Amino acid sequence: MLPGSLFEFTSRYVPADRQQQLVALYALTLSIGSIPNAPTDDSVKWAKLKWWSEELVAEPDSPSRHPVLRALWQSGARQQLDDGLLLRLVSDAVLQIDAVPDAHEKAMFERLAAKGETGVLLELSLNQAEIETQELKSLAAASGLFAMVSGFSASRQFNELQLPLDLLARLQLTATQIEKNPPGVELAGVVSHLANSGVEWFSQGLSGLNASPGMHLQLRWVMEARLLARISKSAGTNLHKGHRFGPSDAWFAWRYCRKLGRS
Repeated sequence: MLPGSLFEFTSRYVPADRQQQLVALYALTLSIGSIPNAPTDDSVKWAKLKWWSEELVAEPDSPSRHPVLRALWQSGARQQLDDGLLLRLVSDAVLQIDAVPDAHEKAMFERLAAKGETGVLLELSLNQAEIETQELKSLAAASGLFAMVSGFSASRQFNELQLPLDLLARLQLTATQIEKNPPGVELAGVVSHLANSGVEWFSQGLSGLNASPGMHLQLRWVMEARLLARISKSAGTNLHKGHRFGPSDAWFAWRYCRKLGRS
């Protein structure tokens, strides 16, 4: 668990008997999800993803079994996760490698929603819970957008390539302005706009939530929304310094979720 990371704080609110399962799932999604923006050749990325696609569906006692997948089996999490759903982690990564700028902002939201939905569905499977389709789409899109916006400082070039063309045209920005180094007010304006959109998606999803997907997921969504709200007000600072969560973020989210449960 990376110090100051979202997972470091949200995992503290997971019952002890479920924590091993969630940690193993988190490690798996991180292992596969980090491949597309790694500083290696695309052929290496393709080879890694092909290997993962085979590992995910291999027998539990396979000699090539990855330690993360062994942890999934030993914790009991793997038995609750469908092969097809796990393979979506690989297909999502493939789409990221092949990503080109979306023509429209709506298309970008749909792509990010598909990516965000995979992680949400995997955790819902562990919790044996479901949420309504509309709320799922809103929260998945918001989480996908959070991953993109919060990752700008670490993967700036990769994320710049995914900015929708109609958004740049609407803000009258060129690629040269966006790619300035160090980042200028132009890129900060785009990031601030995207962060605001993410806050709106979270607001829609959380307000319509009428079933409990589990405390960990709710905390995660509230903390992601809280950070996006901060980024929207100081996008330039986030681009230069990145972000870290603190105990106050987890405390705020816990209180918010308790209130949400009573409303």
